[in-house]
Amino acid sequence: MSESLHHVHKGLEGVIADTTSVSLVDGEAGRLYYRGHAIEELARKRFAEAMHLVVFGTLPDPDRLQEVEDYLWVAGRLPPELAASTRQVARHGEHPMATLQAITTLLALEPPAIGLGRSPQEEEALVVAARIPAAIATIRAALQDHPEHPYPASRRYGERYLQLLHGRRPSPIEVSVFESAQILQLDHGFNASTFTARVVTSTLAPATSALSAAMGALYGPLHGAADQQALEMALEVAEPEHAREFVAQCLATGRKVMGMGHREYRVVDPRSRMMRALAQQVAQHPEHVKLLDVLSAVDEAFIEQTREKRRTLRANLEFYKGVVYLALGIPKEFFTASFAAARAFGWIAHVMEQRQDNRIIRPAAHYVGPAPRTMTR
Repeated sequence: MSESLHHVHKGLEGVIADTTSVSLVDGEAGRLYYRGHAIEELARKRFAEAMHLVVFGTLPDPDRLQEVEDYLWVAGRLPPELAASTRQVARHGEHPMATLQAITTLLALEPPAIGLGRSPQEEEALVVAARIPAAIATIRAALQDHPEHPYPASRRYGERYLQLLHGRRPSPIEVSVFESAQILQLDHGFNASTFTARVVTSTLAPATSALSAAMGALYGPLHGAADQQALEMALEVAEPEHAREFVAQCLATGRKVMGMGHREYRVVDPRSRMMRALAQQVAQHPEHVKLLDVLSAVDEAFIEQTREKRRTLRANLEFYKGVVYLALGIPKEFFTASFAAARAFGWIAHVMEQRQDNRIIRPAAHYVGPAPRTMTR
């Protein structure tokens, strides 16, 4: 057996599995780019603009932007039977992410008459992504045992999303902050859920199956679900003055501080810095201000107490996101589902890219079990 097979990269760390033109994660400089555009610039645009860049490779002109927003509005409405099925599944009371994964492939049923000029499989995936906001709102309504709110007239993604959840028209600042947060979550290299989508796609499985599998990977607490857990950690710490002791105890016992550290970044995650600024914009309620203060104190204590380590860990995307979502009225159980609503478009971009030059993803494994042996009687 080749010596190279004996060198195991746990978690595929440092392994370059393929090429991509979707996003560049510059971990040394702490920068993130979608198709060559810096995330700091893109976060100021409408969600549909950044989504079009990630999925189709270009920023849309005004006419194309209108076409995309019209498409998302038409495709995003759940057909009545599909809405009823979603409510039925949601009433089992599972976590919203479990329900969302269970219905992901069903969201492509009864597609709209319009499309965005892609292959049939890609169009199916786009329908799924367009319908995730309405599916999330339907799941929430079912769990609360009340009817869904009427489908909004607004073509703007963020306004429609928040109105579907709350039944009221959100303020311009709420729409702007929400869309910025969602743009920060559109794509991030070969993260666990994106790589899962590419692995499934490499088998030539339907694009909707790739989205469902990616949804399952995102649900893990070491990936997307860290957003809910970071917020719950802040609630546990309760007071900023408790942060130093909490961090010290975590470091002493090996408990993970959720939302801290990222494999790619050697300096601060740029999305964390921007998410914290968004939290400062919308955290007006005293409870939200206090949670932000707690998270800031944990952040500072963690950096201080790990400064002597070879690599100082800093806050990642998930750390401050909970305050943003909570201030926008999104319950913590729906944080990761809202993350999925954005990242689904990134998954689609990678599904499309994988199909262009596909080879089944099938790594080797170094066997460490018993040597070949004869069965005894």
